[in-house]
Amino acid sequence: MSEANKKFLTPEHFYKFFQCPHWIWYDIYADAKKKKHIPPILELLYKGKLANTSESIRKFKEFEQIKPESFRDLEEAFLATLELMKQGKNIYHGVLMHENWVGMPDLLEAQAGKSDLGDWHYVVYDVQSSLDIGDQYKFQLVFYSLILERLQGVRPKEAFVIDPDGNTRSFLVDDFVSQFHVTREQIEKILEGEKPAPFLKSGCKKTPWYSLCVEGARECNDVSLIFRISQSDQRRLYDIGIRTVGQVADADVNELQAKLEDWPFDKLVRFNNQAKSLISQEPLILKKGNFPKVRYEIYFDIESDPTRDIHYLLGVLIKDTKSGSVEYRHFFANNKDEESEIWRSFLDFLADLNDFVIYHYAFLEKVVFDQFALKYGAPSALVSKFRENTIDLYNQTVESVILPLYFYSLKDVAGYVGYKWNDPEAGGAESVVWYNEWLENKSDVILKKILKYNEDDVRATMAVKEWLEQQKPHKGREKLE
Repeated sequence: MSEANKKFLTPEHFYKFFQCPHWIWYDIYADAKKKKHIPPILELLYKGKLANTSESIRKFKEFEQIKPESFRDLEEAFLATLELMKQGKNIYHGVLMHENWVGMPDLLEAQAGKSDLGDWHYVVYDVQSSLDIGDQYKFQLVFYSLILERLQGVRPKEAFVIDPDGNTRSFLVDDFVSQFHVTREQIEKILEGEKPAPFLKSGCKKTPWYSLCVEGARECNDVSLIFRISQSDQRRLYDIGIRTVGQVADADVNELQAKLEDWPFDKLVRFNNQAKSLISQEPLILKKGNFPKVRYEIYFDIESDPTRDIHYLLGVLIKDTKSGSVEYRHFFANNKDEESEIWRSFLDFLADLNDFVIYHYAFLEKVVFDQFALKYGAPSALVSKFRENTIDLYNQTVESVILPLYFYSLKDVAGYVGYKWNDPEAGGAESVVWYNEWLENKSDVILKKILKYNEDDVRATMAVKEWLEQQKPHKGREKLE
């Protein structure tokens, strides 16, 4: 590839690669008309970024900003950054460049220690909605750190993440450099035109090309259509000559075990059953759902906006199993300051409950409950009451049934059992978009959309529970032990 045609390598490429390797390829080579628009707030949400990163950094460190007019040209912004680096200043949203590598970290911090710049060297920070540092974030930070090494003659020992409260977490850059270069080489091959092997993963849903990802995997009936198959699993199956869902469905599990000795047997049975379900388009019931008999069934769902570091809506559906009545209630925060108020209201609601069980779908509700209890406080008796009376219906679903689905999200599973959302295009991400619109204009119409979506979520959770309750294994069907 000539210097003139050389494509820039950016941190964005690493983020996209970890979500879906095809994203990079489709951006360059696919028909732009097939690209779905993703609102900017959703891009922040998916990337784990905050709407206002500078506030988090200010809690932690004073910094200089590059003049906005410098960003008319990236090289000009880089030269402005380099000038501040030569002065030993902390820099917010500086531009780092070396040959075809370009990045814009949230914060460059000058630390004591000799470099080509003087008696200081730079380390890099990124602001994220949490301190969980997945590989997609680590590799971006390694990328910045390696550019810094080229500029200052010293590789930073650590790279850092900051959360909304200004807390930090670091990792050792050298621990990930080798993996980084393997990924970098894969990305560069894609940039040069090599299309990745078909693969469907949950991250594909966050891309503007999801429909093409599904289409590509379906065309060759790729094994990645099987729920929970990872890219490393796909490669292992390819290595033993198994590339399609049909081949997994037809395989003898014992023969697979002989070829994949390090794989747990129940994993192989699960993949085999999942493949059979996709082929037959019929569910496989592994065991009957076992749910407690109580007076009140509570279905619980939380809406959150990590870009603003707020959990803005706690919704509950209360089913009285004696009378059959069903009532939706919600606790809504108009802003961050009201988060503690909706928490106290929820605790009051919890305190009044007797002879009940709380159902939720996946882990968010338990995580947020624990976060709120730690941040705003809660009586230990109520914390125990919540923890001892909650059931995760996602776990129940995965343990008790095999469904002819690619994913087991609430939207996927509840849709399969027949539940229909008021807005078919709505999802948790769309709720975040609406919440941000509502913050701007305080429209009652938008607020009703937010509440209706949350009510749909808790009603969908109830639909999943009631469907599971009705299922029982069929004699003669293969069963996961």
